[in-house]
Amino acid sequence: MKIMFRVVGLIMLMLAGITGAAAALEIHYPVDGIYVTRSDTLVIKAGKGVDGLVLELGGERSDLIDISGQEYRALFKDMLILQPSYDPGPNRIRVFGYSEGEKVAEAEVNFYYRTQRTGAPPQGYRPFVMHTAENEKVCVGCHKLSLQQADLDFPSAQENPCVGCHRGMLRPEWVHGPAGAFECGSCHDLQNEQGRFRERAVNAALCTECHRDIVDAFLEQEYVHGPVTVGLCNLCHDSHASPHQGQLVDSVNDLCLGCHEGVGKGAHVVRGIDGKAHPLSGVPDPGRPGELSCTGCHNPHGGKGRYYFQRGIRTRMELCQSCHRK
Repeated sequence: MKIMFRVVGLIMLMLAGITGAAAALEIHYPVDGIYVTRSDTLVIKAGKGVDGLVLELGGERSDLIDISGQEYRALFKDMLILQPSYDPGPNRIRVFGYSEGEKVAEAEVNFYYRTQRTGAPPQGYRPFVMHTAENEKVCVGCHKLSLQQADLDFPSAQENPCVGCHRGMLRPEWVHGPAGAFECGSCHDLQNEQGRFRERAVNAALCTECHRDIVDAFLEQEYVHGPVTVGLCNLCHDSHASPHQGQLVDSVNDLCLGCHEGVGKGAHVVRGIDGKAHPLSGVPDPGRPGELSCTGCHNPHGGKGRYYFQRGIRTRMELCQSCHRK
């Protein structure tokens, strides 16, 4: 695995009121013992006297990152903000601080990167809540966090107070309408029982505020896919943005096989006289433009048959004949 880091120039996290006393090298995010669901932010405070940093992730070390330049210090002081690439599952980050070529400090965190494939993290890992009074002390030197509810809906990236830190959520190709219009207040409250800036509700309880008709149509199917039945929209869809159509959290087949992994391990549907099974990908989809995938045959929300076949099809033979008409 290669280490992929780049400084996020638009994010300027730093401590407010840094005094002349030396500050210890510290990894502000992620912190030790948490689990994360995104691989897009690493925040380090170097501490006074540290002019370079070396990072170790996945057993590989970066070159020395020079943070001593006047221009850099004017923007970021002693903070370094990076976009990492984590492996699904357990991760360890080690950071080494240098002064004039000599190692003077180091820090380490162990955390878990939860993805669709990994499922729930092992016992002992806790979720991370950024917007607490203690955590926000790190940010208030540069970020306005004393907000009114209306402040969450500034219509531009330059004015919206959320975008400075969370721009990475909006970069992929497929963007949810309210997120793309910087209407963060459509889903997030300044203060609620879930915590500061958290969603007013979770999963279907929130999604149905706008998408009631769509969800009702899913639930009216004779057979409904389990996650839809219990309202787990975010199990498959990213509520901000995604590189995958439909704002899926992963590619179609990787998402489906994350739960139905047995399908990918053996022959699917049928094994012909040549020993080959029906393909899951890699060939054109005869029923629609593009490559064949799980959703070429199955509707991921529900259907008239127990296997959620597309186009209202109930039986396997009827499905086969929709493409194989000989």
